[in-house]
Amino acid sequence: MYKITRDGETVAMTEAPSYVRRAENGCFTLCQEAEAAGIVHNGQVFHLLGRPDMEGAVTTVMLEETDAGSEITRAAETGGIMFVTLAEAGSIDATTAAEHADLFAPWAVPVAYKAGNIRRYTDGQLYQCLQDHTSQADWTPDASPSLWKRVADPAEEWPEWSQPVGAHDAYNAGDKVSHGGKHWISDQDGNVWEPGVYGWTEVVAEV
Repeated sequence: MYKITRDGETVAMTEAPSYVRRAENGCFTLCQEAEAAGIVHNGQVFHLLGRPDMEGAVTTVMLEETDAGSEITRAAETGGIMFVTLAEAGSIDATTAAEHADLFAPWAVPVAYKAGNIRRYTDGQLYQCLQDHTSQADWTPDASPSLWKRVADPAEEWPEWSQPVGAHDAYNAGDKVSHGGKHWISDQDGNVWEPGVYGWTEVVAEV
């Protein structure tokens, strides 16, 4: 497998490069690698760096032999980084993020986390950092509501209630949660109260 790169970025991959040179009549013609000034790929002619100048080429590129397996792995890793970045920016919904929880790094100590970071904790559950801090063994995401909030999966109808720490993560009217083995619906916006104390209506299953 060969990788075609330009300015350090991969342009394309090819199993068998098609080498070309410019003939006396001015046309491009296929040739052996030793005679080539460039390559042709997907109908476009590229000049090879370090070879004789070739007028008419799209741009100058480098051609290097590489391992196909490592390139596929690298592409997958890059895609994973992009996915996590988009999720932390709020561009990917919670359901989709939860379906790919394995792409997120596990929570660890001691690590300097930034607000917005999403990490995987027990049973693949995702948590999002609420404020910059350096993690400690006793500040686990599930036990530190001022530092982490659970990334609720919208596909889960009754997610476990989590104590809000302010307006940014308070519950809104109509939100559903599970708490104390019961189901609850929020009665108001900006609800920071614990279900069963104030601001929630218990949903009793019909028999």
